[in-house]
Amino acid sequence: MNTTIQVKKETLEKLKRLKESRNILSYDELINLLINEAINLPQSMFGIDKNVLTKFTDSDRFEFREF
Repeated sequence: MNTTIQVKKETLEKLKRLKESRNILSYDELINLLINEAINLPQSMFGIDKNVLTKFTDSDRFEFREF
């Protein structure tokens, strides 16, 4: 089943150029390719503190802080 989506003219032009430059036959194929590329971002894109952050504790709550 096909459907229609609304995009700005500028976005359509970008999609057309990208589709041609990658030799892709359909917009559906192009959009799926872009989604798959976005999902498979390298882990290095998530910063140096990725595994350093810890969960909040009760002492982190505002009411337990001394002023």
